[in-house]
Amino acid sequence: MILNKKDSFMNSSRLFQFQKVILAVLILIFFSVNILAQKTPLNYTEGNGQLKYSSLDNWYSRKLKESSLLSGNVIELYGVGKVSSTADFTDMKLKDNSSPWATTNIYAKMVLDVGNTRVIPEKRGDGYCARLETKIRKDNIAGFKVDVLLAGTLFLGETAEPVKGMKDPEKNASQGIPFTGMPKAVKFDYKYHVGKSRIVATTNVKPVAGEDRADFSIILQKRWEDKDGNVFATRIGGNRLFFTGTVNQWVNGATYPVYYGDVTKLPQYDPKTMGLIPSVGKVYVKNSKGAMVPLVENGWGKPGEMPTHMIMYFTSSYEGMKYTGSTESVFWVDNIELIY
Repeated sequence: MILNKKDSFMNSSRLFQFQKVILAVLILIFFSVNILAQKTPLNYTEGNGQLKYSSLDNWYSRKLKESSLLSGNVIELYGVGKVSSTADFTDMKLKDNSSPWATTNIYAKMVLDVGNTRVIPEKRGDGYCARLETKIRKDNIAGFKVDVLLAGTLFLGETAEPVKGMKDPEKNASQGIPFTGMPKAVKFDYKYHVGKSRIVATTNVKPVAGEDRADFSIILQKRWEDKDGNVFATRIGGNRLFFTGTVNQWVNGATYPVYYGDVTKLPQYDPKTMGLIPSVGKVYVKNSKGAMVPLVENGWGKPGEMPTHMIMYFTSSYEGMKYTGSTESVFWVDNIELIY
């Protein structure tokens, strides 16, 4: 077969056009994969829909050498999850990125390096549980005495470290993780000793009216973000429980329902504790730009609406975020399970 110049030119042109199309497709695929990789959230659940490390048997600890003007001691900052045995445990950025759990075991840098541990792995049978405790930290810096009360809290999300001040402590915790399941209930083991007399302590100690309460909460939300980075949510479902007094023996497999839709008609509804955020308290989250912003819930979910995020926390003092609670309060938690 003999091709003339015109045919040869047309074939070359078609080949060039085909090559351009292939190149464009490859570029599109490359960028699409990278964009998806950047935007796909971490999967914090197992294949059975359970939260990773929810048995609370896996822990690691960062080791912080406090400033000599404080204790000068090495403080163990425990986290839930797994890290390599060869990791640098003095690295304050060390974490298991696959773990959804965070704690109020924090590294603070307020001129001096400070460590606070209020969530502790405690041996239980062949594994561990989480011991959440409310305590006062007492420091004497160049003759100036400082007393600060902190509550032990285990929550879903991440802590913004290093903490650089005591003002607006809610800004130090980004609460919630991506989650699309719809559990019927939450089950966990617990015991507790909740103190009665409360105090508030930031620089000094003052008595506060009312009894302390340990607190558990689960909130399922459908979140979205506007063009300015503000984060809003619809409340899809949830529950909140308080614990008072003392239960010295483990209560195993305690199961509590998740209520969906508008719960304001339920007989146990209390707007002061079960209402929408921020009416019941400030909650901050990290937006797509990496900034900590206040979360605003603007309504209740409709039947069948799917959540995009879950908030869950356990704390030894329900107002611990306000440096308020009882130094006698301890809340033990283990084997957290979602029931479908």
